[in-house]
Amino acid sequence: MSPRQPALALPAGRGAFLVAVALVMVSDVMLPLQDALTKRFVEAVPVAQLLLVRSFTVMALALAFGRGRLAGRIVRSPVKRTMILRALVMFAAWSCFYLALAEMPLAQAVTLYFVSPIFVAVASGPVLGEWPSARHWLAILVGFLGVVLASGLVRFELTTAVALALASSALWAAALLMLRSMASEESSLVQVTVANGVFVLAGAVQLPFTGWHLAPAELFGVALIGVVGGTGQFALYEAARRLPAHLIAVLEYGGLITGFALGYLMFGDVPTALVTFGAVLVVISGVQAVRLESRRADGGAQAPDALVSDALAPGELAALPGLPLTPFLPPSQQETSMSKETHDLVVNYIAKYRFPFPGQTTWPEGYVTTTNVPQAKASIPTPAGAHFPDIVITDRTGRVRELGEVEMAIGPQALPYLKAGSELTDNDTPTQVKHFFVYVPAGQEAVAQKLLEDNAISYAGVRGFTVNADGTVKIVPFVTKGDQYDHQITDPAAA
Repeated sequence: MSPRQPALALPAGRGAFLVAVALVMVSDVMLPLQDALTKRFVEAVPVAQLLLVRSFTVMALALAFGRGRLAGRIVRSPVKRTMILRALVMFAAWSCFYLALAEMPLAQAVTLYFVSPIFVAVASGPVLGEWPSARHWLAILVGFLGVVLASGLVRFELTTAVALALASSALWAAALLMLRSMASEESSLVQVTVANGVFVLAGAVQLPFTGWHLAPAELFGVALIGVVGGTGQFALYEAARRLPAHLIAVLEYGGLITGFALGYLMFGDVPTALVTFGAVLVVISGVQAVRLESRRADGGAQAPDALVSDALAPGELAALPGLPLTPFLPPSQQETSMSKETHDLVVNYIAKYRFPFPGQTTWPEGYVTTTNVPQAKASIPTPAGAHFPDIVITDRTGRVRELGEVEMAIGPQALPYLKAGSELTDNDTPTQVKHFFVYVPAGQEAVAQKLLEDNAISYAGVRGFTVNADGTVKIVPFVTKGDQYDHQITDPAAA
């Protein structure tokens, strides 16, 4: 979006946010249910074997659903190594947790597991650039107090089982941060498939040492557990594409309530008054965290402890430790604290590194790339008046061939100039779509694609962008309808 255009509201921001929250809640039910059902087997069957059968079920269902297209995407994925590393971290986390589960009540094991939001909150700022505000920290700490009371950590007794549960918590926090860092780069189905494929291999290599312990009836039961767990994994992965890590971590406290309920219903673990009070604090912390983020999604007033100062001066962006570009910031914040400097930075990086790509040999001779930031240079007519597209590519005759728009918040108000820009470009693409590209903050890609397609706007690609810690810009293609050569990641920080 040109900074000269009016601020755009994110359509159905609150609704999209609540859908993401609902996804975490689904995982808060499914994943503890998976653990509770696993507890029935874990004392008699090796952990690696349970993970092998459970994960094979999830992987098989994912491959049956995605078929050859999914397998091809996994092979071509630019983040295969990161996904495999994350899967190994998760395998270690679940192994530690299930070993602890064999020695302690479900409620206590689940509670210790939920120390992870503290780890996530501490690391999400330096690692992801998603800095929790003071109010978010208050919600996190209230939830942690509930964990302390509910788990009996007040009279802390470090046993082997407790140490394993805490280790699983730290490992899970690391896995969640890794998931959030690459959530926009691969679909949830790809990530679920790769993770469970690694679990299958990790469990299979241990079979010669553990032997086979599952009877046919038990095998079927563990496979059903895989269906439950796979649903929870997919819901959590989808939520990670939409919510900052520290909010996901707080919302995961809800799994504690599910764990207590299942412990009572399935194993007769009766919670004490202290446990109940701790659980109430956990609920309060989750509600408060959702309320804070919901206000942002709904375009509410900006809190005084906002993520980024409104007074960001030119040149200060590169000094920031990381710039969170969550789609649930209200338009007012997106268009003030981030708009001018971030918008212009992103536009100039895209123009430099993608029009043309470094080393591109197919870039037509005579094509000229022009940006309309910081000075307006080339306008196009629209029903709403003259508009200055962010990136304009012309040929030697001055005819517009390609256009790129950087939208800080995509919405229906953009339709007049998106339509006009698309119609003005050529359709010299393999699929005859217009040479028109839209760039949005990571997490808004699906919204942008739906807006374009619902309004019959022809486009060559939708891309998501984030700002690296060093001030460079990372571009990740979301959908490419034109030349597949264009479907490549640009990340100068990784070069």
